Amino acid sequence: MMDKERVVITGMGAVTPFGVGIAPFAKALQNGESGIRLLRAFDTADYPVKGGGEVPGDLPAVAGLADHAPRYLHYAALAAKEAWKSAGLLTEEPLAEEAVAHTGFVYGEPPCPPERIGVLLGTSRGAVRELEMLCDARQAGRTLSPELLAALFPAFGHCPLGSGIARLLGAAGPVGTISAACASGTVAIGEAAAWIRSGRCDLVVAGGAEAPFTPTSFAGVCSSKAMSERWDDPAAACRPFDRDRDGYVMGEGAGVVVLESLASAKRRGAAVLAEIAGYAQTADASHITVPSGEGMRVAIRSALSEAGLSPADLDYINAHGTSTPLNDRWETWAIRAALGPHADRVPVSSTKSMTGHLLGAAGAVEAIACLLALQDQFLPPTINYRTPDPDCNLDVVPNTARRAALHHVMSQSLGFGGHNAALVLSLR
Repeated sequence: MMDKERVVITGMGAVTPFGVGIAPFAKALQNGESGIRLLRAFDTADYPVKGGGEVPGDLPAVAGLADHAPRYLHYAALAAKEAWKSAGLLTEEPLAEEAVAHTGFVYGEPPCPPERIGVLLGTSRGAVRELEMLCDARQAGRTLSPELLAALFPAFGHCPLGSGIARLLGAAGPVGTISAACASGTVAIGEAAAWIRSGRCDLVVAGGAEAPFTPTSFAGVCSSKAMSERWDDPAAACRPFDRDRDGYVMGEGAGVVVLESLASAKRRGAAVLAEIAGYAQTADASHITVPSGEGMRVAIRSALSEAGLSPADLDYINAHGTSTPLNDRWETWAIRAALGPHADRVPVSSTKSMTGHLLGAAGAVEAIACLLALQDQFLPPTINYRTPDPDCNLDVVPNTARRAALHHVMSQSLGFGGHNAALVLSLR
């Protein structure tokens, strides 16, 4: 494969239930900490579900982002800014207004012509928080200021996510927002890599963002009975692959990576975090949820094939691992069916046990967990694992992180609507 066709990751940024930035997320993964707690966004007295993976504290301002920007866009902007800096592209201070007007870049000089820079981000819920705010205000008969309406009006669609980050970074290449349910972040990264491989871009900012905690939206998910209703110990509510799991725990945040062609990274002397060696997306078109693991099995095998790897080469899987009874059972089946006898030696953990399920941002944040695992050569654990389930008979890295020699790892996602996606990340 020619250098210009290889795709590498040169930057990463995150907003998670542990706070803003990669550092608190990396620390939590290594220490097996939980970011799940009782909700503060609204009163849950009338809800059977009491908690989630909320982003703690006040959000720092982002230069160039409107004060009333949708919260999920704010998360994405913070993660994108960190990723841009991680890739060696961020100046110490935002550029002056006249410089921005000239270049289009709020943060730093373009590493290549702006039309060679793309943005592709994923979300499941979009600006549901802002939409609910506007509906509540309208129902209450409150007068909305023109300024607030102007700021929030684009939130009715998903378009502000990709275009908002493109405006901050001055990207003038292809820009888009993907909504593939809980696989959105993984699909965005995989498809962004394809933009580079096809020659459309030299660099793409990709990932996912989600801010789903609103009363009406939360009530709707509660009614589905898909979330855990065990809240005597919030930190232990999410227990993937455990026999006593009873549902997922909702989370929020963002994960963003900077992808480049290997040639671009070499040209500017950028440090390479990992290579996107393989990607695959499949659909379980016959069912809105997963009636079997066949689609995921095919995605795993296809991603390994694109990477030129066999099951014997795989060192770790960051599973979707939602803590729902059906997902974890069928995902185990898919992994065993795809890897054959090698499934007995490949560690498979779910970092959702610590973060909760970040929905459209989950795949991007979990890809970053894989990058951190490669970087520090460790296996993130599945915490809250107490009682083995014979239907989930994998090495789930129970409760405690451990050292490991990692070269090829996989991050995989499933989503409502039958979405399946898998990414293979490799050290060069």
